Amino acid sequence: MSVSRINLATAPHRVAVLVLPGVVALDLVVPLQIFGPWPAELMPEEMVPANPYELFLCGPDPSAMTGEWLTARGVGPISSMRDADTVIVPGFLDPREPLPEGVCAALAEAAARGARLVSVCLGAFALAEAGLLDGRRATTHWMWARELRARYPLVDVQEQHLYVDEGSVLTSAGVLAGVDLCLHILRRDLGQSASNTVARFLVSAPHREGGQAQFIREPVAVAAGSLAPTRQWLQQNLREDHTLQAIADHARVSVRTLTRRFQAETGETAMGWLTRQRVARARVLLEDTDRSIAQIADDTGFGSLEALRSHFNAVTGTSPQRHRRAFRGSAAVAS
Repeated sequence: MSVSRINLATAPHRVAVLVLPGVVALDLVVPLQIFGPWPAELMPEEMVPANPYELFLCGPDPSAMTGEWLTARGVGPISSMRDADTVIVPGFLDPREPLPEGVCAALAEAAARGARLVSVCLGAFALAEAGLLDGRRATTHWMWARELRARYPLVDVQEQHLYVDEGSVLTSAGVLAGVDLCLHILRRDLGQSASNTVARFLVSAPHREGGQAQFIREPVAVAAGSLAPTRQWLQQNLREDHTLQAIADHARVSVRTLTRRFQAETGETAMGWLTRQRVARARVLLEDTDRSIAQIADDTGFGSLEALRSHFNAVTGTSPQRHRRAFRGSAAVAS
């Protein structure tokens, strides 16, 4: 997958959000919040303009209802999708209903001219109906994954994933997984620091990787029993050599209890979660600093180049050096 940042010196990256009849309100407002106007003070001074995106709504109905409660205003004609660099398709209430005339053709035309296509939740059905998911991996809400697979057998449905990035076509699972996908797109476009800044502004949980499970069968622990302080301690001390026993000691629980509660609260093992945090920190250092890859391995607690490369590739699908080149160009500092 080729990854490149948005060039802030050029015109804004235009994002069209396709509003279909019965659009799910939360699926709609997530991209509006993340790619719409940001407070001027949100981003660093060197990031000009403060928001490199220009967002607009389009669709077959200028006053589409979001469920039974809200009416979307400011929806332009579907023909305005021709001006978009990225097209986002939020979910809609019943994907078994036929799409309005012209929707599939507009989506296919956008893909043909090189626009990036993104779906949130059941929006994947619109991309599939337009033939844009054929031969690709994709995901949707787990309750509808079997339906998607049955109706579109050429789609490689990954119902266990929060989101799937196929380069020019990206799909997310249900509702709040759209936040994870949009933050992932920000990281692709602008870098990890910008994505983290927006996540903090949204008071969002830290970004979750797409390969995580869509849902956790065990109940999430109540706040009084939360391991949040221990996770914060780990994030602040990534460089240290942590063992399960040391983590359990900090949380003042047994290793067995730590393992059970960590899985319930995060969907991951303690060491798996820690590895992802270290990789996320390595991304920031690779993108935003000139520290050597060997120094970054030490800074993030991997201890060796080999360990950093192995874990980084397992999480991101690429090497630290290739990641740095992708985000900083061929002149990036080599290891």
